[in-house]
Amino acid sequence: MSDWYSDFEQDVVLKLKGHKRSDLRFFRIDEYLRIAEKVNLLASSCRECHAFRSAMEKQNDLLVKAIDEPGHERRDLDRLQSRLSDHLRRQHGFFPAFYFTYRYSFFLTVILLGIAFLAYLVSPATDIWYFFAPAFVFGVVAGQVGGAKKDRRIRETNRIL
Repeated sequence: MSDWYSDFEQDVVLKLKGHKRSDLRFFRIDEYLRIAEKVNLLASSCRECHAFRSAMEKQNDLLVKAIDEPGHERRDLDRLQSRLSDHLRRQHGFFPAFYFTYRYSFFLTVILLGIAFLAYLVSPATDIWYFFAPAFVFGVVAGQVGGAKKDRRIRETNRIL
């Protein structure tokens, strides 16, 4: 089972040997290889992961063309990476780094700004920034703290994409 991943990784590395590091980082090739490793481990128990393995092999043939020139192959590579990441997140519980930190910060900030707006409507004589500034700061800070705790638990269980 692990032979597939080692062959796949060698093939990708050989095909992309002469490319600039910035291009490989832009097209998230390192993430693509990490996802391939996780898909390989889960392929025996998940039918979708097994199907993704064959899709990755097909995309591997067009990988150089996808990176070198814009077009259909590049769009397919991006779609495959998105589908793989969504599948691993939804079905297997793998998350991108800082996923919960960003998510909690965004939603707490929006909720607290909504509450601040309602509080401003109740007492419009007060300057609006007395409500919005603390709501924004508290939303971001509380989201960072709460999300960091959850992200740390995800990292400790090695569930990072």
